[in-house]
Amino acid sequence: MKANIKIALVLLSSSFYAQAQVSDFEVEWGEKIAVKKMVVADILYAGNQTEFYAVNQSLRVFKGQTFLEKYNGLQKTVSKEIGNEYERGGDFSAYRISELKGNLYALKSIGTKESVSLSVQGIDQKTLEFSGTEDMIYNFKLSKGRKNTLGEYTKAVSFDENRVAYIIEHPGDVESKAIYTVKVFDHNYELLWKTKYTQSYERGLSSIESVNVSDDGKVYMLTKVRKDRKESERGERNYEYFINVVSENGLETKEKLQLKDNFILDLELNIDNNGGLMCGGFYSKEGYRSDGVFFMQLDSKDFSVKSESLKEFELDFITDGMTKVSKAITKNRSKKGKEVGLTNVEFRNFIVKEDGGAILVGEYVNIYTTYTTNGDGTTSSTTYYNYDDIYVISINDDGGIEWAKKIRKKQQSTNDNGRFSSFFLVVNHNKLHFIFNDNKENEGVQNAQDILKYNLRIKGSVLMAVSIDSEGKYSREALVVPEKGEKMRLRPKSCEQISDDEFILFSVSKKYNKFARVKVK
Repeated sequence: MKANIKIALVLLSSSFYAQAQVSDFEVEWGEKIAVKKMVVADILYAGNQTEFYAVNQSLRVFKGQTFLEKYNGLQKTVSKEIGNEYERGGDFSAYRISELKGNLYALKSIGTKESVSLSVQGIDQKTLEFSGTEDMIYNFKLSKGRKNTLGEYTKAVSFDENRVAYIIEHPGDVESKAIYTVKVFDHNYELLWKTKYTQSYERGLSSIESVNVSDDGKVYMLTKVRKDRKESERGERNYEYFINVVSENGLETKEKLQLKDNFILDLELNIDNNGGLMCGGFYSKEGYRSDGVFFMQLDSKDFSVKSESLKEFELDFITDGMTKVSKAITKNRSKKGKEVGLTNVEFRNFIVKEDGGAILVGEYVNIYTTYTTNGDGTTSSTTYYNYDDIYVISINDDGGIEWAKKIRKKQQSTNDNGRFSSFFLVVNHNKLHFIFNDNKENEGVQNAQDILKYNLRIKGSVLMAVSIDSEGKYSREALVVPEKGEKMRLRPKSCEQISDDEFILFSVSKKYNKFARVKVK
């Protein structure tokens, strides 16, 4: 189960870390796992309290190996190699493992120069062998030409996991109209309905930002549509957002999302506990920087706006953590009426509260590449990965924005795909816990300007937890400090909360990897 974010709290301790930590949590570490240039790409839970599943992948793309592994407690009991194959010519055959209502499924993608396809087949949870019939979700023949798209799909699962939807874009010329087939299945992957419809805009100018499917099977697509360069004027906003509602009868309606005189920069769509629609994200006054956050509650029948809130970021919030020079420049720009909002903000989480409110989470992410030419004419490149501040915004049940907080974080690395960067989020009652690799000198630091950079080296590294409560108050605590000989780091992208009171951690070193199973007492 990919746990819905209404679940457990996270804190750690360890037998091989220098500090045993918080007594409210029981932490059990597994045995050392030989690295063999492998990394866990996904963790799944299928309802059995003692078991979980891991997808363990080779770091090599070509002739690499992928294994589906079953763990009882922390002991690996079954392992099955999955036949992922990638050829240098572009052909591939790849599996993704999915969980739905306590069942495991293998989704097989095949791509060649002539066609692309996706099929689904069940997995026996005892043996991990593929079982039952292999049912086709789509199979498209490709037309030749440099301006043709390959066709892609987007997947969504309803909150109760009784419905799974696939939105499949047909391949074709980028200048042709976008054509979609929508299929909705039940939790046994039995097809409930399908429909096909054509959008009114060119596929090369549109993209699906997110998809939701309600418990009754209605599909909501959040689509971003850009203007043709020939039609847009320089400096103007050149895109719009639409909600497309699809049922078995086809496209029911298409509604434009507008935010008064402001520009929507980034947003997510979600369904609340009563089946209503809510969307939130970041907005801009001029269309470039993020000047604040917005939230809207929509009627799911006629899409009328039930409530709408905007909260502009205060100047102190924007300049929090800046150097004295940068802060002075920003404040001077603000006095002159120029845009001074946040840059490089990426949406991370849209958490629906049980009371009908929501929490929005964003992160500063800036990835760029520089090129250097030596005296002999040889050119080399360096890619920089910057994962910095976390932005947390709380919204109450009537749509009002209660508070916005910035959690200071400075993670910088090069040529590593950011594999130890970002954070792992867990939720417990009225608290959020952000866990990430950090500089040990940052423990307990409250002044944002005093937060030191973390360059992902193991020396001086700690696993940091920032815990924030329902009023926006937060603390910063080092949970575990690696011993000198261990050199373990958390890989946030591979950790998973599997139930209300339990989660799995995955740590990596040069010599071995380890799982930890954490229970909330």
